[in-house]
Amino acid sequence: MKHLVLTVTTGLLITLGTGSADAHPRHAVHGRTVVVEKQVVVTPAPVRNLVARSAGDLFDTVPSHHVRIVHQGRNYYVADGVFYVREGARFRVVRPVAGIRVAALPRGYTTVRIGGVVHYRFNDVTYRRVNSVYVVV
Repeated sequence: MKHLVLTVTTGLLITLGTGSADAHPRHAVHGRTVVVEKQVVVTPAPVRNLVARSAGDLFDTVPSHHVRIVHQGRNYYVADGVFYVREGARFRVVRPVAGIRVAALPRGYTTVRIGGVVHYRFNDVTYRRVNSVYVVV
């Protein structure tokens, strides 16, 4: 019971103490100026565990975070820069055809210049920015 009371009391003191310091980052204490510095911890976004996928590989499912893109009447499923098409009940990894448009580039792309124009490359696929989308070239 003492442990619980001590934990709750400590938590309240910490909460009340940091609240006033955050509200007044520079305040006077008995005629002195005290500067309170608040540390900010930045954590990177989680990285998905990528599985090596090559053109021709078959899978029972596509990753749950995939995006469906329709190009020339064919459905493509794109996840982490990998393109899939449905074959029966399974999904085959394919190389994308030129002209497919995606809203965002996959994490890990590189920037290249081709003929003085900036292009983006990932997984042996080259993209060119057109307005607000990226087009496979």
